Amino acid sequence: MSKMTMFAMLVLLLAPLTGCTAEEEVEVTKFPMFSAVADDGQTYSDARMEGGAYIVVFSAEWCNSPCYTTMHAIWAAKAELPVLVMSTDPAENASGVTLSEWHASADAHDDDETTGDTGVSLTTYAFMKGSDVATALDITRPGSLAFVNAAGEVTYLHEGRMDSTEDILTRWAEAGGAL
Repeated sequence: MSKMTMFAMLVLLLAPLTGCTAEEEVEVTKFPMFSAVADDGQTYSDARMEGGAYIVVFSAEWCNSPCYTTMHAIWAAKAELPVLVMSTDPAENASGVTLSEWHASADAHDDDETTGDTGVSLTTYAFMKGSDVATALDITRPGSLAFVNAAGEVTYLHEGRMDSTEDILTRWAEAGGAL
């Protein structure tokens, strides 16, 4: 067999393998641009949050569980993380609840009236409207989470309750957050 024939057979045999060793392209989702005034009176925006990892909890003023459970699970995993709580309900003061009342209700979720224990206060959480952001990310129900890195990219999107400390810390680290 000639060298040329052997070379042609080798090329034909290896042709199906082309591309098998190339790295797969990872689709990156940019967190949508936003600007909203939170319950603390401050304006939060994608520009303000740029440069540091953060978590967004998509909730609603009327969502108690899984929303409050997830918020407190994040706090229990690592207190004082930068968390934005965005309402998926476009109505102003949905269910007659202001942003401040909503935050107070979330704080009270772990309170124990029988012992007087007031639990934790979600002091680093900012509650705001965010239905446009939820729509842009195709989030259809409250209780969803987005972990966002310093470049404003969504590193993990989760729908439903997240209460596992290990999962929360893993996703936070993947977003580049300090542990």
